[in-house]
Amino acid sequence: MTRSWFRIAAVLGAVVLTAAACGGQAEEAGEEGGLPVVTFQGFPADPAALPLLVMQEEGFDEENGFRGEYLAVDPDAATNTFLIGESDIAMEQDGINMTIVQAEGHQAVLFAPGLNMMTGIVVAEDSPYQDPTDLVGEKVGHFGVDSGTTSTIALMLREIYGLDVFTEYDLRETGPEALPELLKNAKVEAIFDFEPLALRAVLETPGRYLFQPAKAWAEHTGGWSPWLTNLAAREDWLQENEDIAFGIRDAWMQGIDVLVESNYEILREEPYKSFLELKSDEELEAFIDYCADLPCFGTTWTEEDIQGLNEYLELFAKHGILIEETAQEPVAVILEDYFGR
Repeated sequence: MTRSWFRIAAVLGAVVLTAAACGGQAEEAGEEGGLPVVTFQGFPADPAALPLLVMQEEGFDEENGFRGEYLAVDPDAATNTFLIGESDIAMEQDGINMTIVQAEGHQAVLFAPGLNMMTGIVVAEDSPYQDPTDLVGEKVGHFGVDSGTTSTIALMLREIYGLDVFTEYDLRETGPEALPELLKNAKVEAIFDFEPLALRAVLETPGRYLFQPAKAWAEHTGGWSPWLTNLAAREDWLQENEDIAFGIRDAWMQGIDVLVESNYEILREEPYKSFLELKSDEELEAFIDYCADLPCFGTTWTEEDIQGLNEYLELFAKHGILIEETAQEPVAVILEDYFGR
């Protein structure tokens, strides 16, 4: 799970041909018990897949007219796996990736919320740093300037603090799993990482959050904050599976509701506990507390939410971070509006 954004290889013709061969109605992909099977892709052990696990356990998928199946995919190949039709629904996409996908000539959209921005800057608990401006000139660990984590933090620090982390921080790159150890051993003064790795750094260093994007951006905008992941579908699949798409959206939101209403304490239970592959019960308990506080999942998908996303994407284009311009077509849609219901 790298939480990176990857550009699509310039093989549009091959991808389109493969997608045409693999595409078709969900019913044609196979049926169990008379219900169409819908394949959801996600990263191994990624919290973004938790609503799918809940809907499977609670039967929300069948109540809404389909059977959901989980396909674990390699993060480096996830977008291409989705575009060529090896899955029907992607659980790990977001607005930036959809903008890149559309710029490459593909037609895909986001249609439901997922994880909120579960990333952060962590420093040692006893360090003197009080806000991100204190890290100017210091060694800061990250896992790639084109990663969603680093790019999001860079954009927010530029907008909120006027900081250019690419020139004002002494950035040191390594893998996301190695970052907590770097901080613990004082090889860097801070790290940019996603959850639960940032939380691991808090527990093991011990450390503290210097900057939490979800909270900081909500304060900056007066309430709205971007998602880390969203539910995505190719438009050809949506057009062929209109009723199923609504069932998926409704079952997905039911799954999120169960997580939220349990205050995320359901994560102590199976199959959720094993799926997350956390290092210890201590880390699991800390993750539950973190999710309840942040919270980890978005619960609304309104015109205001989509407008917030569009304005957020415009800032990426303005600063030339990952994208040069926003998409010509909507990257996120409300299904009722999309289908004219």
